[in-house]
Amino acid sequence: MKFDINYLERVDSTNAHAKKLLNGSSAGEGTVIWAGEQYAGRGLGENTWHSGAGLNLTFSLILEPLFLQPDNLFCLNKAVALAVLQTIRHELNGGIEASVKWPNDIYAGDRKIAGILIEHTILGTAIKHTVIGVGINLNQEEFPAGIPNPVSLLQLTGKRYDPRNILEISISNLAGEYSRLSSSECDEIVSEYDASLFGLGKNFVFNASASTFNGSVQGVDDLGRLNVLTADGVLRKFNHGEIVMK
Repeated sequence: MKFDINYLERVDSTNAHAKKLLNGSSAGEGTVIWAGEQYAGRGLGENTWHSGAGLNLTFSLILEPLFLQPDNLFCLNKAVALAVLQTIRHELNGGIEASVKWPNDIYAGDRKIAGILIEHTILGTAIKHTVIGVGINLNQEEFPAGIPNPVSLLQLTGKRYDPRNILEISISNLAGEYSRLSSSECDEIVSEYDASLFGLGKNFVFNASASTFNGSVQGVDDLGRLNVLTADGVLRKFNHGEIVMK
């Protein structure tokens, strides 16, 4: 895949800008929107993504996964998460364990270091295009109050990072996982994703439907639901927003 990297000093949201380009038919697969600053960055649902100006990496990548059926969409999510995880693990170099926090975050230890937002346009039974937004905390040392458990690579390693270098590593990893996905290697991607889940097989307290229970993460199914084995041996499945891991 060839990449067309477009740098913007300041933008509301790289995903929003990418979708504007798509609506105007002025962008195609491989277009990358990279911003020095986002002033209205978005996360999953109603969440926002805070990033200090010039300190971190925020970018969006446009894909056209026409080969993928809508009922297999979450395999793309898993491939993207693995790609971003590979970037973080490369920079941490084994110094601290990194994992995927369902559904769309990357954790270093028990702190959030990266987030992913994936948005699809579906026509009939085909995925016309997908916009993948990625935010990675690189050089930020102070975060606004209220953001849960943020951390940056600088805080963990003591090194400062060149956003362009991390961008190139990230899109290379994304291209590799996207190639695997297009080669019908979803089973392998699913296996690696599940093995990389934060808290896999460990006991946690969960909140769901106004109740609290003990259980352990077992994986994520094809529909993107979190599989949790309760302490009394029942396997339950949850969509995003239905469960909180305490």
